[in-house]
Amino acid sequence: MGARVLRRRWERRPDERPRALMTSAMKLLLERGYGRVSLAAVAADAGVSKATIYHYFSNKDDLLTQSLALRMAEKHGAIEQQIATAGGSASERLRTFLREFWNQSTTPQAGFWQQMLATEIVTDAPDVFATWVRGLVERWRTVERLIREGQRVGEFQRDVDVSIAARTILSALSHQALFHVHFDLRRYAPYDPARLCSAIIEQFLRGLRKHQ
Repeated sequence: MGARVLRRRWERRPDERPRALMTSAMKLLLERGYGRVSLAAVAADAGVSKATIYHYFSNKDDLLTQSLALRMAEKHGAIEQQIATAGGSASERLRTFLREFWNQSTTPQAGFWQQMLATEIVTDAPDVFATWVRGLVERWRTVERLIREGQRVGEFQRDVDVSIAARTILSALSHQALFHVHFDLRRYAPYDPARLCSAIIEQFLRGLRKHQ
């Protein structure tokens, strides 16, 4: 009976199979790591046969690359929508983006992903790594855009190197999230993560603003 119900479910929604497979792939990737994800496991988690995967994806890396690209695009789209609806000054919108970047960087999944990047992804899955890099660059571009908007209206200094500023602030937030939250350096140098995030962002914004 269960198998018949499963078949009917997929027959009703064949267009949902790729997304379901990508959802299962990302779930297992963040639970097990790159090396322990198999197409058979993804198929079982999604409730389809392994052969179904090959109808949409050429291999494991193709599936994981597209899965990561979709996940990053959806997350980036959500924060872009949040920025668009928030309104306010360039500083306020930049603060919104950076706080959300911090929140995403401090999740358990983000910590596990950072470990995978260093131990597996960068060497064993170059296409997956390249997809992550493109997502990071897109976030750099968002910060650059917001800084330029502030420069155009006179809120930020015009001589700020926008490209360097974007890389610096996102690197600072991601590394502090890695050290203080995921590596738990708070045991050795106690500091409240929320206060750390606010301090980094506010100091960065002060450096961008025009001197009075």
